[in-house]
Amino acid sequence: MTFEFTTKPGFNFLTSFSEQFGVPVTGDRLDIPEEMGSGSIRKVDINEHFKLLIHHYTFKEEFVLRRKAPEEITDLITIIFYSSTLPNNQLSNREKSFTCTKINSSSIEVSSNDLNSEIRFPADREIHFTVVGIKAALLAELLSLDEPSQLIRTVTNGSSTFLYHVAMSQDFEKTLRVIADNDKMSALKKMFYKVKVQELFYMLFDKLLKRDYKTECSLNNLDVSRLMVVRDFLLANLSEPPHLRDMAKLAHMSETKLKMLFRQVFGDSIYNYYQTARMNEAATMLKHSRVPVSEVGYQLGFSNLSHFSRLFAKHHGQTPKKFQSVG
Repeated sequence: MTFEFTTKPGFNFLTSFSEQFGVPVTGDRLDIPEEMGSGSIRKVDINEHFKLLIHHYTFKEEFVLRRKAPEEITDLITIIFYSSTLPNNQLSNREKSFTCTKINSSSIEVSSNDLNSEIRFPADREIHFTVVGIKAALLAELLSLDEPSQLIRTVTNGSSTFLYHVAMSQDFEKTLRVIADNDKMSALKKMFYKVKVQELFYMLFDKLLKRDYKTECSLNNLDVSRLMVVRDFLLANLSEPPHLRDMAKLAHMSETKLKMLFRQVFGDSIYNYYQTARMNEAATMLKHSRVPVSEVGYQLGFSNLSHFSRLFAKHHGQTPKKFQSVG
């Protein structure tokens, strides 16, 4: 099942989804019919230039969301908070590591409106994510920076092509959970969502402001698709350290360009990004499965368990054994 759309002026996600799949919309809510799955998509229009969609559903077949870039760039900024960590009950009996992909690892994506995007959601998997659309000028006003960095100027000038990924943290997850759980009709509903989304913005741009890049490389749809191939390859092969030459060949880029673009989009080097993903996968395995610490290390490619323990402690503040016992 595929929903393809283009976010241009006047686009309404719920209406378009309803028309394609024959699902009725009630007010600002679309409930997924039983024959398709379960859950809902909710729309909140804070104002004409500041809107959000709250997705929470499970589909009976694979669901593909495909966003196509409009013919002309607009000043709309899209921020997607992927909060689709697998529920505990689906992980409790795992004996082996699951494959890490964009859809089962939480992350935040900030992008201009002229980039294509495709997200694949597996069948029978509970999905949570929130999408915020905001005009560049309004975002600049909310940030209220006297001396914006190059990155912030790129995001808020309304005419640049950009993509940034930021790792999700528990603070984001907590606020997103509050947003998702609030489904009450209230006279102050818009104020509630505005405050909570601005809370997310504060945490997000506080992280982005720490990326002190003097210059940024130009970016296009082909670059983005190739970077995603590299990122997905890294996440699908967490037991094998990446080699820059192989990654560059995979991306059809020079090593220099790949290094620069990867750091620009993901905020870290390829190797550091790989190690962080590796340690996050280790934490998930330790928390949600009965796999022994030694087996987790071996599955993630560590022949030296002391090295695994030191690296894990560096990322998570405690040894794997203590982390598993507390979790």
